[in-house]
Order: sequence, then C-alpha cells, then structure tokens
Amino acid sequence: MRRRVLAAVAAVLLCAAAADGEHPLLRPIHDVDVTYALGVGGSDPSGPGAGTSLHERLRWRAAAQALRIDPPTAGLYVIIDLAARRMSTVRTAEKAVIEMAAPDNVTGMPDSAAAAAVQRGTDMVAGLICTEWDMTDAAGEAARLCLTDDGVLLRARTGGRTLLTAETVQYGVLDADLFQVPTGYTQRWMGPQPSASQPAAPQAARPQAASPLPASPQ
Repeated sequence: MRRRVLAAVAAVLLCAAAADGEHPLLRPIHDVDVTYALGVGGSDPSGPGAGTSLHERLRWRAAAQALRIDPPTAGLYVIIDLAARRMSTVRTAEKAVIEMAAPDNVTGMPDSAAAAAVQRGTDMVAGLICTEWDMTDAAGEAARLCLTDDGVLLRARTGGRTLLTAETVQYGVLDADLFQVPTGYTQRWMGPQPSASQPAAPQAARPQAASPLPASPQ
C-alpha cells in the first residue's frame, strides 16, 4: 500500500504528457507545492479512511524538471533530477545522502496511459477544479486520477480506494536550494551511476500517471 501511495503521488510529476484537451496533462507546467492526505478515504470526512494523519508534500520545479518529495517519515526526503536521471535520498539526522540513478520504473504508468485515458467528468478538490480520467497502470490495474488542466494531480483512486487527496496547492516560484543536496553531507552511491550518454528525460509535457517513487528507504 505504501509503495502505491508514493507511486501515485510521484507518477504524475514524472511522466511526459500530451496536452491537447482530449488527453490529460500529467506533468505540471508550473512550479507547484502540494500537500496530500494519504490513505483510504484521503481527506474526505465521509470516507472509510477519514481522519488519517499521514501527509506527504511534493514540490515540483518546472524549469529544472526537478521533484522533491517529503514523505510522512521524519528526517527524510527525496530529490529526483529528471534531466540528470539522478535520485537522492537525504537523511537529515545522519547528514547522509544515498545517491542512485533514477530507476526506469520510477513511474508506474505505461507511455500509452494518457493517450488511452477516458474522461469521466469534473470535480473540485482543494478548491481547484480537476478532470477525472480513467487509466490503466503498468500492472494492468485501473486507476482514476483527478488532474487540473495544468497537470497537477489532486486525487488518485484505484481498486475502490482513495490513495491520496490534495489538501493544499500553492503555485509560485520555488527556491532552487530546495532541490539541492545539502553541502557537507556524506554521499554514498548505490548501483550504477547515470550514464553521460543516456538521454535526459523529456522536457515537454506529455502523459503518464500513478507509479512508484521508490518506497521510502527504511
């Protein structure tokens, strides 16, 4: 469950997408700071999982194609640099960073997900209007995502469960330092380093949706 929650949050921010009105835009085109309620029921007071105290914060810096994820785990956050294909897990208590190449399966939606998405109406979440889209993830499971016209994920549902619901959404230019590994931290690489010849992630907006960010390291 935890993997799917993190995945659903990150997926929309990490995939290319086509914005043409008939297909969802799955990557925000502006800097945005979103706090989500995680778990069944999300922030819906009538939902079966209402009252959950788990929250996750995602910040996306569009110009740098960089994502920062602050999960419920205290003292831990993840930075993903799409252009460099690099993922950094920062542990503040230990002043340590685990570096690795961003895995190919960092998102859980196939490239065709947005093109095959089916529109299911609109809703309002966190004071913003979003369009609901039915898609199929890489595992073949149905997912319903509520996305704004500029590519911000406001709600994700699958298997009859609400994985996440946006509680606050703030637009505005984000400080580049938020997406940098702190100086003076011990850095350790896991696995092969990103290849210089490996193509950078696409800059243009195209589609995809729910999938995992690597589960939070324990």
